[in-house]
Amino acid sequence: MNKDDMEIVAEVTGAHHCANFIRKGETFVFSTDGLLDTSASTAPLCLGVIAKLQPALLMAQDRLEAGLHPISPRFNTFDCFDTGIDHGGTGKVFVKLRLRDKKTGAFVEPAA
Repeated sequence: MNKDDMEIVAEVTGAHHCANFIRKGETFVFSTDGLLDTSASTAPLCLGVIAKLQPALLMAQDRLEAGLHPISPRFNTFDCFDTGIDHGGTGKVFVKLRLRDKKTGAFVEPAA
C-alpha cells in the first residue's frame, strides 16, 4: 500500500442542527500525512470536527508506518466538539473515517 496513492476520507454520517450547515454525506478529505485537501472536500470547514480528527490522523500515520491499514477497525467514528442542541450547544456532527484509493476512488477496506 503506497501512502501517496491513498487518502483518508471523513464522511459525515449524521448532522443535526449544525451551525456550519454540514450535512450528512459530505466529506472532509485528508492526505495520509494528515493535510486537509480543501479542493476534494465537500463539507464546509469546521474546526470543531477537524480538531477531533487530529489524533486519529496521527494514529493513521503511525499505523501506516507499522505496515497496518491506517484506519483503526475500532476507532473510526468521531463527533464534533459541540455538545448538541439537547445539551446547550447548537448542533452535532458525526463522521466515519475510511481509506480511499486516489486513482480509482474505491474504498480500501482492511484485510479480514
